[in-house]
Amino acid sequence: MTASAFSSLDTAALERQAELTAELPVIFEQIWNETHKKVSSNWIRQNGYKRICLQFPDDYLPHSNAISTYLQTALAAEECKIFILADTTYGSCCVDEIAAAHVEADSMIHFGNACRSKASRLPVLYLYPVLSIDLATILQQLATLQPECGEREVCVYLDIGYQHLYEQQPAGGVLTEGEDTLYNQLRDVLQPKKLLIEPYPPPAEDFIESKQLAESANAERICIFVGADNQSFANLSLTTKAFQWHILDGAKGTLSAKNPLTAQYIRRRYYYIEKCKDAQTLGLIVATLSAVGYLDVVTRLQEMAKSRGIKTQLISVGRINPAKLANFLEIDCFVLIGCPFNNMYNSKEYYKPIVSVFEAEMALNPAWHMKYPEAYVTDFKQLLPKGRSFLPFDAQAVQPQDMSLVSGRMRGGTGCDETVDASNTTVATQAKMALMTTDTGLTFEDRTWQGLDPALGQTEPAKLQQGLSGIPIKYSHD
Repeated sequence: MTASAFSSLDTAALERQAELTAELPVIFEQIWNETHKKVSSNWIRQNGYKRICLQFPDDYLPHSNAISTYLQTALAAEECKIFILADTTYGSCCVDEIAAAHVEADSMIHFGNACRSKASRLPVLYLYPVLSIDLATILQQLATLQPECGEREVCVYLDIGYQHLYEQQPAGGVLTEGEDTLYNQLRDVLQPKKLLIEPYPPPAEDFIESKQLAESANAERICIFVGADNQSFANLSLTTKAFQWHILDGAKGTLSAKNPLTAQYIRRRYYYIEKCKDAQTLGLIVATLSAVGYLDVVTRLQEMAKSRGIKTQLISVGRINPAKLANFLEIDCFVLIGCPFNNMYNSKEYYKPIVSVFEAEMALNPAWHMKYPEAYVTDFKQLLPKGRSFLPFDAQAVQPQDMSLVSGRMRGGTGCDETVDASNTTVATQAKMALMTTDTGLTFEDRTWQGLDPALGQTEPAKLQQGLSGIPIKYSHD
């Protein structure tokens, strides 16, 4: 086979050489140290697991073989089988229980960034990287915030790679005078009225307590995120009330102020909410099959859309991209149902708007129309009953007609005939007889090509015959 403008040679992937950098050994020590080895081995032995899946993000894959080989050797007496998940179904932060089910795994070890969405089928062990940090430089940077933090409540959030600093703090927050802990050092530098240190995302046992902390957060407090300007910070800053946010990049040693809820961001999201109201067909993208409650969210969105005369389509295409969603021409707006770390997409890259479950709730639920949310909601479970942002849906409160703020047209309107009383001798105003049309996009029936012609009823039934057997590299008819 020869190469063309749309393809490459068959042997190109086999002959390509990987580019190795000098930083890989350092990264390997951060993601797989003696603590990781001890914790993972003991966890498998104590629970008697036999088929263990190791889930890695893409940047960890160069070290996946070394980690798998170590566990296979260390657990040789237990006769365990180790499997590597190299390509996750939706996002690397979510536990891929679907891929693990293909090998009948009984447990999972998750490496790297994690959203900690509650898994419904498998026990999971999370192993976080241990990133180094220069405390002297960090404290020097934080000293510039002392005038701002004085007499205010300050909360310091530690990203995944720096949660080992939280483990060094006294249990229960009980401090001993003279201890050289991170808490004492931050308190001496910032001199706040009250200081809190929280890991993010929180451990599973502290998840409810962390949600209550975010709900009762003081709007005048200062929040400092120790980590990079990534999806974790975006999720945390949008859902937590604060007077000012600061990002402390531990790798670069820099400190910068950040305001996630800018006027431009708010205008863009409200524009997408209006586009969701204007939609006549909604595409519900199921981007998780393991998070608890996703089926309840699908049912709720379908009920709200149906009350407004909006059609819905369920879509499951794995990890989404513009090319995949471009195939659904009849859909006017997409609703992404995923984990809190995987539901924020820049819709500028896509042909149609993509909204989160919370934005769809604001568009379809009349209870939100006259209510300004105190904080953004990224976890769809908080919009269900017993969630802290749940508002009941009343189908009777849906307005039959309203005005679109985007197109200026009436939504939900249907043509109506005016009845003229014969006994009335007054001049009646002539009704507008213009034909109303709906723009539902290109439906499947209207497409010029609908796939291969099945030719139903036009071909004779064929006899059952023995098929091929063997493996794809070599089939046989025996």
